[in-house]
Amino acid sequence: MATDKSEPRVGAIFKVGVVSVVTLIGVHAALVAYFDRMARAEELRKLGQATPAALLSLRADERERLSSGPTPIEKAMHEMAAKGRAGVVPDVMPTVSKDLAPLQGWVQMPQAVPGAMTATPRQVPVAAPPDAGALAADGGVAKAPHAARATPDKESPAKPLGPKTP
Repeated sequence: MATDKSEPRVGAIFKVGVVSVVTLIGVHAALVAYFDRMARAEELRKLGQATPAALLSLRADERERLSSGPTPIEKAMHEMAAKGRAGVVPDVMPTVSKDLAPLQGWVQMPQAVPGAMTATPRQVPVAAPPDAGALAADGGVAKAPHAARATPDKESPAKPLGPKTP
């Protein structure tokens, strides 16, 4: 049996490897570019060239209704620019709200209600005395309104929350 005792040709193996890697990278880049171009062409064919008939008819209908109303939109825009909001319809002027309902969730807020949000003294209802059911549910202590709540002193000891034990 004969064996080959010659050295491997490292240079040829290296050249074949480099040529193979460069060829694979080139083929990959070419195929990605080709499929990207085909996908874009198909997307343009399906989505880009289709005319949205329903949208165009809706826009035409809206344009017709805006221009044929009691006051055409162009005339209304000119009036708003010339006179302002108060000159056109005084009912749409913004006013300060006296509604305190949005502040009801802020019962634990340590600050007082802003002055702009409080009602005038004539509109403040007289507080009714707390009923017995509320006193029993609160442990026999009437709660003060939010603005009149006192903050605990640093010197006063903490009160136990549970029932008193002898």
